[in-house]
Amino acid sequence: MAREWTQSSCGGMDLNKTIKIVAVLLGILFPVIIFISGIEVAVFDKAFYMDQMWKNQVTENTGIYPPDMELVVDEIISYLKGDRQDFDIKARLARENAKNVVDSVSIFNDKEITHMDDVRDLLLFFLGLRDAALILALIAFLMLLKYDHQAIIKALFYGSATFMVVLLIVGASFIFNFNNTFILFHQLFFANDLWIMDPSTDRLIWIVPEPFFFAMIGRMVIYILVPLGLTTLGSGLVLINEKKKYIK
Repeated sequence: MAREWTQSSCGGMDLNKTIKIVAVLLGILFPVIIFISGIEVAVFDKAFYMDQMWKNQVTENTGIYPPDMELVVDEIISYLKGDRQDFDIKARLARENAKNVVDSVSIFNDKEITHMDDVRDLLLFFLGLRDAALILALIAFLMLLKYDHQAIIKALFYGSATFMVVLLIVGASFIFNFNNTFILFHQLFFANDLWIMDPSTDRLIWIVPEPFFFAMIGRMVIYILVPLGLTTLGSGLVLINEKKKYIK
């Protein structure tokens, strides 16, 4: 009897330890999934790109024939999604009311094309990471659903709340020190300096200038903070109610 009791107790301890590890894993994976999904929604939003093209006077600054601007945006998004093989995008160069419109030409140089290869590789890597995280999170969720329902709520609450704090700190650094934070981001994620653009030779810097990035980062923060905030609020209320029931 003593041996059976000891084995049962050890088994229970192992299960509790496993549940804690799985809960921590879910708490990490959930906000990561929301984070990358928020980036995906922002990066692939055509309406946002077109609005920014108008606000930043892109056709005037790049010389791209205005009727071709939407085509350029479509091709950029298609490339980032992995649906287009290369970034050698072509468009006509002319003023809006020009009588003679030049045939379509490559609007990006080799440096811009190579840098965008790096950007797409990074983006697709994170999207693949998100998909893997989804599978692991589902496994963790189902396991906790079987053994400890409350561990799911705690994982979502603490994971979302913690990530929100980190995101707010990063977001604040972009707001109050955009240039240095932007540079640091590129230095961390790119092994070369091809991201440093020259306005006199590189059209890409005119198509996605600083106001474009500032606006996109703002949208990303919103897309990420809203679901994380709602999750934190909802799971927090559940935990409070559970605590009240326990006290009674």
